[in-house]
Amino acid sequence: MCKAPKEDEFRGAESTGASKGLMAGANLFGLINAVLTCVVLGIVATRGGDKTTKNYAATDAGYSITQNPFAADYGANPCIDPSIDKAPLRNDLGDIDCEDASTGAQSATDVTAGAAGDRDPALAPIVDYNDKGMCTVNVHWHIGAEHRSGGQYDETAEFDHPNKDTYAGSHRRLASADGGMRIGHMCVKGKELWETKDPSVRNTDGSVNEYDWKYCKDMHVGLTYEFHWPHSSLGACQTPWQYQYHFLDGVLCGATMGNLDIATAAGALTSNPPGAYIGVEGQVFTIVNGMGGEAIRPTWDVLNGWDRQSATDVAYYQGSTTGDAVQSGANAGDKCRGTGDLVTWHVDRECHTLEASTMDEMCRRMLVISADDMSPDVAPHGARETVVAALTDPNEDHPDYTRRLRGSN
Repeated sequence: MCKAPKEDEFRGAESTGASKGLMAGANLFGLINAVLTCVVLGIVATRGGDKTTKNYAATDAGYSITQNPFAADYGANPCIDPSIDKAPLRNDLGDIDCEDASTGAQSATDVTAGAAGDRDPALAPIVDYNDKGMCTVNVHWHIGAEHRSGGQYDETAEFDHPNKDTYAGSHRRLASADGGMRIGHMCVKGKELWETKDPSVRNTDGSVNEYDWKYCKDMHVGLTYEFHWPHSSLGACQTPWQYQYHFLDGVLCGATMGNLDIATAAGALTSNPPGAYIGVEGQVFTIVNGMGGEAIRPTWDVLNGWDRQSATDVAYYQGSTTGDAVQSGANAGDKCRGTGDLVTWHVDRECHTLEASTMDEMCRRMLVISADDMSPDVAPHGARETVVAALTDPNEDHPDYTRRLRGSN
């Protein structure tokens, strides 16, 4: 019979951590993984049948948007504190001054091969997320690339597009109070398509060859978006609660279930070896309409992670979370993320094209897959300005990216 660890077992693990240092974090997170296993089995018991190996992120089993398979009551979301409607540790991971001595390595960085970086985080970046028991806990995207890759998505690819006005305030340094967002780098390929009036992005009269979006919000053909797939060993993996909005609720789910304080959680993430792992896959696409071919990406499991077949030139490094609420660190008073040093990034250095229809299907599946409400993530987020070298871990070529579906052979 599956039992959650008793309160005194958690206390015992915490006291071990106090007496033996950060290594005890692994012991505590072993208990938390047992709790997550109970969540899986508990959900199976309520639904009937043996589905403990089903990856809910991998298929929607043919359900339509009006037949949400998780409409039944699965109880309270285990990844949040209902009194504050989020993971409690999010309050302890607030933004800090970039000049603060405690600021860790930041993201997004210049991932061009050989790009400079002055930070040397104590944590080594994770090579294979699967090997660390991590699953995808969210997917979201930013308008324009936050990372920079010279010759692929960089400052030379700027061009005028009428739908940039969708993101009002986008050229201001800070996200505007009226909801405006900063726009990141466009793809060089996207600029070429636009300026040559390629029919996949422009009509014969020069207007946007827009797609009839049904599920995604505020998306536009011809523009570039950077997609992120956060992964965590603390996710509610293989349950209907695997995918979460906000992504940090998913990343920290095990810590929430274990009622951990920030010191204990940080100890597990930074021990040697760590007792928990956080990572992100990042991939950049220009949206097209009617290009066909590889832009359709028919074999891609869009919710489980990036398009593995296209990710052939990959950088990896250690950094932070991103978003346009913080800045690059180039100016006095800039804010940085409090998650510095804690997040491994795998970033595809190349820009690709993506059919709008494939993108819209991703949004549809986001809406039907999760027991949590993912609707805030079917629209783009603002882009953080690429971080200065003084705040970044220099990227390396990924040695042998062999990501597999969790549980596959």
